[in-house]
Amino acid sequence: MKKYLEVFRWSFKMQLIWRLDVVMTLAAILGEIIAAGVLWNAAFSGRELVSGFTFHGMLSYYLTGSLLVSLDMSPRISREVSRLIREGSFSKHMVTPMNPFGFFCTKAAGQSASRLGFSFLAAAIAAGLLKINITLSWDLSRLVLGISTALLGLLFMAGYHYVIGILAFRFVEMEFFLYLQEAILSFATGALVPLSLLRGPLADFLRFLPFPHVVFTPAMLLTDQMSVAEGCLSLAVLLVWLAAILLAGQWLYHSLRTRYEGVGV
Repeated sequence: MKKYLEVFRWSFKMQLIWRLDVVMTLAAILGEIIAAGVLWNAAFSGRELVSGFTFHGMLSYYLTGSLLVSLDMSPRISREVSRLIREGSFSKHMVTPMNPFGFFCTKAAGQSASRLGFSFLAAAIAAGLLKINITLSWDLSRLVLGISTALLGLLFMAGYHYVIGILAFRFVEMEFFLYLQEAILSFATGALVPLSLLRGPLADFLRFLPFPHVVFTPAMLLTDQMSVAEGCLSLAVLLVWLAAILLAGQWLYHSLRTRYEGVGV
C-alpha cells in the first residue's frame, strides 16, 4: 500500500509543477461553462422549462458535469500505456512489484486530486460570472449516491482506458480508435448534453451502459434532479460494469503480455 501512496504523492506534486497546465485547466472549464450558458440562454429565451430543466437547473448540471469531466484523468492512461508498449518501455511495469493497473490508476488519482481545488475555483468563478442560482441537493441519500457514483465512475473509466491501452499488445495503430472513442464518450457520458433530453429506445439502451453513470447520473443526483431509486439502479449497473472491466483488464494483460518482447512493436 505504501508504494501506491508514494505514486499518488509524486503524481500530485508533478501535476502542480506545470503551472501553465493549471491555468489552461481553469480557462477550459470556464470556457465550457460560459459557452453553455450563452447557448442555453438563447434556448430558454421566453421559456420556463426545456425537457423538465429550468435555466438555472440546466446550468447547475453543466457546472457539476464540467467539474466531474475535469477530474477524469483516465484518457491519459490509454495513451500512455499504448505508447509505452509501442516504444518497448512497458517492460519496466512488468517487473516492478506493483500491479500495472494499480500504478496507472493511482497516478491518475494523484493528477485528479491536484486538479480538484482548481476545478472548484473555476466552477465558482463561472457561477459568479453567469449569476447561476446553483441548485444542489441537500438530501443526504442523494449526496452519498452522487459522490459514490462519481468516484466509482472515475474508477470505471480508469479501468476502461487501461483495457484500451493494453490492446496495443495486439494492435499496432491505436490513435484513430482513441480519437473515435473519445468523441463517442463525450456524448455517452452526458458531458455534451443531459441524456434526459433523449427519448425512445436509445435512452432506454443507454441506461444499462456504464458511461451515462460517469457524468450524467452523479450530476443529476447532486443537483437534485434525479430520484434516489433511479440513482440506486444506476449505481447497481455501474458496479456490474466496474467488476466486468476490472476482470477484463486483468485477463487481457495476462493473456496478451506473452506477445510482448520488450523491444517495441
